[in-house]
Amino acid sequence: MLEHQPVSAQEAEEHLRPVISSTDRVAVAVSGGADSMALLWLLTCLMPASNILALTVDHGLREGSAREAGIVATWCREKNIRHQTLIWEGKKPVSGLQDAARRNRYKLLIRACETEQVKTLCTAHNLDDQAETVFARLARASGPAGLRGMDKATPVAAGAGASMLLVRPLLDLPRSRLRATAKAQSLPFSDDPSNEDGAFERVRRRAFLAAIDAQHLLEKKMLVHLAEKMRVTAEQQAHHLSAVMRKTGCYVHGSGALCLTASAFKALENAEKKILLARLVYAAGAGDYEPSQSSVAQAVDAVQRVAATTCGGALIRQVGENLYVMREPAALLGRRDQPGVAIYQRSVREKKILWDNRLIVTMPENTDLTGSARLVPLGDSAQGPEQLRLLASTMPALSLDGEIIAVPAYVKNMLHPAHAPWNGQTTTLDMNLLIKERLKRQVVRF
Repeated sequence: MLEHQPVSAQEAEEHLRPVISSTDRVAVAVSGGADSMALLWLLTCLMPASNILALTVDHGLREGSAREAGIVATWCREKNIRHQTLIWEGKKPVSGLQDAARRNRYKLLIRACETEQVKTLCTAHNLDDQAETVFARLARASGPAGLRGMDKATPVAAGAGASMLLVRPLLDLPRSRLRATAKAQSLPFSDDPSNEDGAFERVRRRAFLAAIDAQHLLEKKMLVHLAEKMRVTAEQQAHHLSAVMRKTGCYVHGSGALCLTASAFKALENAEKKILLARLVYAAGAGDYEPSQSSVAQAVDAVQRVAATTCGGALIRQVGENLYVMREPAALLGRRDQPGVAIYQRSVREKKILWDNRLIVTMPENTDLTGSARLVPLGDSAQGPEQLRLLASTMPALSLDGEIIAVPAYVKNMLHPAHAPWNGQTTTLDMNLLIKERLKRQVVRF
């Protein structure tokens, strides 16, 4: 059967050429599994070995991972391919381990590409991965933006860094063909035992999907077809979304909130309200995904009743004729009935820092990047109109030994004259809002 036939060198041209030029230097994420080893071999059919940088991430989560990375390194050395093993260092979380591993893996891969000045990173995501992604998002009641699945090319960045291109050239090929390719070419590969561990949701989901696919109750290829249809729908929605934003007078507030005319929003058709609010919540709420359709429907109902509500990490609140969609203060500061240290803080270790997925902060000159300096939410430390204080509360402030020594200039202007201990500081924080980037879903940041 075709689905078990190896991928030929000629097919490498068909699948890889549209997204990868043979003259480019590319990096490829190689876990040591059959899929990524097959991708690495297919790349050698397309371009000189000197143009390829193989990157293996050792998460250090199980025995044998270092040995498997060594096997990849040995094969690459024999083929004159540059290889690096990237180590995930530091304390590992007890909960959410899989997601943390994924985010840190991409961060390590992208930063290695930055160091090597490589602008394209390839991964071996395949047709099965696409089906599993769509299936998982169906379970979360995702809209078209989520059900479109993975794109073949996605701009990505590590933290506050510049964007590069993540490409998935094998999305049209089933996992079985990649495994057959690895065997046919006698490529060394290892099977990750965590892929058989039912303790992980992704493993249970994969097993369930395989079972219903085998019974033709819901075939993987149909989920992939759904993703293709949803991609068209999502792109149509994106065009329509721009028109709806103009109709409601939506603009980005200097604090990072989104502001629109409440009456214009309420005059929209219900479907338009949901589409618009889902994207505004994603942009202002700092989440990795748009909120579920059910939670957006509840938020729309609250807005109709002129009731403040939260959704996806965002606070939605009408003030006069304006409807604000802003970062939820409690998500960064904690609840008022539980005072104490802010929930969200960042140690200052780099010149530029991604703050809460919403903006990039540049440290003032002469900031000690090795000391006790921290970025913290400004909080409710100034006088002024309630809405302006709320907007300011989720913006970053530079703290040294518990004392705020710098805030963004916009905060001072917004709350001027603010009776606050930081108002007399001459040093300010330079910030670059990413709200428009998030509104258009232009870059995925890890």
